[in-house]
Amino acid sequence: MDRKTMLVIVAAFAVGYWCSGSAARPSPWAPAHDRPVLRWIAKAAKSMLWIAVFAEGPPAENRLVHSPPVGEDGFPMVDHGQGW
Repeated sequence: MDRKTMLVIVAAFAVGYWCSGSAARPSPWAPAHDRPVLRWIAKAAKSMLWIAVFAEGPPAENRLVHSPPVGEDGFPMVDHGQGW
């Protein structure tokens, strides 16, 4: 990366940070303080997502591979009647 590319990237981040807003202008995605039920639902959903990330382990690896038989011409023989 040359100097010009780095300056463009830094300028883009600076403009994005500047346009992101300030404390005087609340985020449109934040739940309003006058809606306690929606705040509770949002908090519960975030908690459930974090629980879901760590609650279930990764799937067991299944390394069962079925390769089709090879015909006389060297290409795999396909049985269209078998399906997926």
